[in-house]
Amino acid sequence: MSAQGGRVASLSALWYRGLPQTVAYSRQRWSQMSGRERVLIGSAAVLVVAALLWWLAIRPAWRTLQTAPQRIVSLQQQLQTLQRDAQDIAALRSAPSVPAFNGDLQAAIVAWFKRVDAGATVQAQVLPGEVTLQLASLRPATLAALAQTARRDWSAQIDSADLKRGAGGLFSGTVHLSRQGSGGG
Repeated sequence: MSAQGGRVASLSALWYRGLPQTVAYSRQRWSQMSGRERVLIGSAAVLVVAALLWWLAIRPAWRTLQTAPQRIVSLQQQLQTLQRDAQDIAALRSAPSVPAFNGDLQAAIVAWFKRVDAGATVQAQVLPGEVTLQLASLRPATLAALAQTARRDWSAQIDSADLKRGAGGLFSGTVHLSRQGSGGG
């Protein structure tokens, strides 16, 4: 540990010892240059600093200012859509339950998805009292329709959803449904 600390100290000492020599050499070179060379080097340095300032500070801020209004409108529309969907789901959740579904629930779910959102991929795991759906490429409108259909036709309700929005605004993830009656499935 002390050898490494000594090595770091000696490297920094070399740096600090070499820095004044480098500065002195640079000043000597600068004084030996003609006025024209000084102007050219100074102009080149100003140009490099201006280019770096443009690329690293001004250009990104300018782009943000140009795209911010459209991005804000888009995000507000998405927020309104999600709030409407959340209100619909909350209303369905508080609706009275329906009679228990008696039939092959897994086949009914797969058939429903083929009919409503053929582009979605679904894998259903039906257990007594609960259903777990693994979904991919699900349209946002299909989620609200799923909540309505689960409540109305399958005597189930959405307990939780772990969905991620992917390309094109499509959802992928897991939806858990709880069933009021454990018969059928």
